[in-house]
Amino acid sequence: MNPVERVGALWQRLEARDWVGARALLHDTATLHWVSSGEHFDDADAVIRVQALYPQGGSLRVVEVNPFADGRVHSLVEVTHGAQRFFANSLFRLEAGLIIDTTRYRAPFEAPPAWRTAQAIGAYHRDPTEPPGS
Repeated sequence: MNPVERVGALWQRLEARDWVGARALLHDTATLHWVSSGEHFDDADAVIRVQALYPQGGSLRVVEVNPFADGRVHSLVEVTHGAQRFFANSLFRLEAGLIIDTTRYRAPFEAPPAWRTAQAIGAYHRDPTEPPGS
C-alpha cells in the first residue's frame, strides 16, 4: 500500500469503526495532534482510543488525499455529526510504510458574518448549507 492508499484506508476503517484494522495502519509510536483544541495523543493506542470514544452517529466523507513532494500526505475530510459539520485537514508522516504522525486542523462549517453579502461584495455566492447526500 502506498502512502496515499494507507491514509485513505485509515479514513475508511475509522468510518467503519474498524479499530483493529485502523490500528494496523499505525506505527506503535504514532502521534496525533489536534491543533484546534491543543490536544496531543501520544501513542497509537491513544490515537485509536480517542476515535473509538468519539460519540457515535457521525459520518466521514473523504474529499481528497494527496501526496506532498516531501513524502507527507494531506487529506481533507468532511465530518457530519448531528447538526455539526466540519472539515478536517490532516498532514500525515509515514515511516516504514506506517503512519507515525498526524497533525489535524479542524474548520467548522458556519454562516458568514452579516456584512459578507452579494449586495456588499458583488461577485459572491455561498455553497449550499446542506452536506452532499443529505
